Amino acid sequence: MNRSGQSILVRILASVAVFAAVYGATHCVTHSVWNKERIYRTLINGAKPDQEIAAIDLVYYRAQPQLVRALNANSPDTRELALNSLLDMWQHAAGEKAFGYLQIAQKAVAKKDLELALEVLNRVVKKYPDFAEGWNRRGTLYWLLGQFDLSIADGERTLALNPDHFGAWLGVALCHFKRGEFTSARQAVRASLRIHPHNDTALEFLKKCEDMLQRHPPASKPSGVII
Repeated sequence: MNRSGQSILVRILASVAVFAAVYGATHCVTHSVWNKERIYRTLINGAKPDQEIAAIDLVYYRAQPQLVRALNANSPDTRELALNSLLDMWQHAAGEKAFGYLQIAQKAVAKKDLELALEVLNRVVKKYPDFAEGWNRRGTLYWLLGQFDLSIADGERTLALNPDHFGAWLGVALCHFKRGEFTSARQAVRASLRIHPHNDTALEFLKKCEDMLQRHPPASKPSGVII
């Protein structure tokens, strides 16, 4: 290679190196906690169109801690944006193919074809063992089937993968309640409410647990999840 060719090659390699450095720096900044906190502040305090964009951005950057904190916002609209964003992020966490399986299972449940739904969700948890929402959906299905032990097991697997999954905590609480384990049910629903304190369903269920505990005080150490 002559000197002219070498010079061109050097310039090309230098340009590639500069681009890579700039891209790497930009990626680090945009995915940084600082940037996620900046977007979070927009979600909490911004105008509605800016809040909607902020919610989308937080999903893109997998900013779960910020979205969970937004469930405590004063504004119901902000809380709803955060809630929908979290659910969307959790459903798509393992990619579009896994999400497609969830959709198939959901449609099967709607048609009362629980056998097909279970077959699909068994495939999901086997193929995507780190996909928390797959375990959560199967746990919900076991609840519908009245298999509360299996439902609790899947709920606990969900929580091991995603401790912020307030829905899984609530599902575990419902199963304990069905088994007459009212103290454990109360403990699990309280855990759910610590994450999603404005969940009316969980608040009503907590009252139900308290009422049952007044009627049936625990005679021994409660079983199940201890919070």
